[in-house]
Amino acid sequence: MAYLRILTPGGVVTPDELQQLAALSRQWALSKIEVGFRQDLLLPCTDSQLSALRLQLGLQGFQVEEAIPAHPNIVSSVVAQNIFPKLSWLRSGDYLDILDSFDFQPSLKLNLIDPTQELIRPLTGELNFVASPTPSFWYLAVNLPALGTLQVWPELIDGEQIPDWVRTIENTLKGPESIDSFDKLFQTVTTQFSGRTRRIQKELKLTPKPYPHHEGIYRYDERYWIGLYQRDNEFEASFIDALCQLCKDTKIGRLYPTPFKTFIVRDIPKETIYQWEKLLGLWGIHTHYSSLELNWQLPDADAAALRLKTELVDAFERTRIRTSSLSFSIGQRNADTTSTIVIEPLSTDYQRFRIVHSPDFFIGNTEWETFAADVARKNLPEVLRRLTQKYYEQLSTEKKAGILRTTATLKPVMTEKVMRCKHCLTVADVAPPLPARYVCSTCNAPASDFMEVTWEIIT
Repeated sequence: MAYLRILTPGGVVTPDELQQLAALSRQWALSKIEVGFRQDLLLPCTDSQLSALRLQLGLQGFQVEEAIPAHPNIVSSVVAQNIFPKLSWLRSGDYLDILDSFDFQPSLKLNLIDPTQELIRPLTGELNFVASPTPSFWYLAVNLPALGTLQVWPELIDGEQIPDWVRTIENTLKGPESIDSFDKLFQTVTTQFSGRTRRIQKELKLTPKPYPHHEGIYRYDERYWIGLYQRDNEFEASFIDALCQLCKDTKIGRLYPTPFKTFIVRDIPKETIYQWEKLLGLWGIHTHYSSLELNWQLPDADAAALRLKTELVDAFERTRIRTSSLSFSIGQRNADTTSTIVIEPLSTDYQRFRIVHSPDFFIGNTEWETFAADVARKNLPEVLRRLTQKYYEQLSTEKKAGILRTTATLKPVMTEKVMRCKHCLTVADVAPPLPARYVCSTCNAPASDFMEVTWEIIT
């Protein structure tokens, strides 16, 4: 079956938008909505409906893409704010300001990620902006196969200028000059755009994290968050309509699609939780599924992969195979793969498979080991059982080291003096001395509260 992608930049959608999409789905007798891997929404339809449906969606203000998108959805970890660990300086508004400042649709896969949260994996994009310890500044991890292995930009990038950097990088890659290495990309981009940057004081280090909770009902502070999951990865449009109405009735302004094909609703006031229990009960929405079901990554709108997953989960339950701390993908490995074990089809009929895993079963590795090169479908449960045994046998009580992403080495060639606010550390956008009437663009501190500091300029 054909389907269209509805972009939700950053994985954020309002109840009004989602309710409108549900109404349109029912109008076209489609009735189902699925969450895509890049936090977008999938609307299944027939081939004959494709063109007219896309036109109507566009007329109603939706950003629409085909199954293979020319403009992939921007992924962000804003959904994890307040319900998972986070950097102290990073707020939901920081994500939303960056997303709102895009006046074009990027053609590369972009991620905006807080490295301390557990929910959204950091390096599944082509341009991965990872929040740094320096307020308002981000690492950029470039993962373009044509340029070789993943590389970290040698400077921190001001979050306000992320769209400008993306535009310049995309224009450079599309330009007449051949870009065949990361160094060439960096040199060409920085000659065309000199944005606000900072020297990297601490290398980007990504620490191992467990497969996250993304389904169920959980309390935090004086509120609740709910993760909604369906076994067939599809939500009834009628349920979506009721869900959005309850969000509006309880003054919840946003819903969050996740890469795990779930919806997260957060900031639920504790006094309204009974209304949510009632909604889930009336619609038969179960919560707190086993990790056997949840720890999977499937291709978008792939019925064959879903049938295989269901078959394997049933086999795991029958034979009591433990999969805690492990996660599984079905499909070919690529930068989007976020699981520790990958089941790769060797044929289009899903009858023979290769099984690979990350060397230490850590999510985020880019290297893989082959466990079984050619496995018949009927033998998959037994082969996967042996692989899970291998994992538990090698499991150590020692904490795994993080993955250190080093930057290209750039030598300082000169220094410059700048004025920095002593309150929020924002650097003035004019050279010293500051005019008497100057105020901080972030916290409105007067010019007298700025201190002169020396920065190294690196090239």
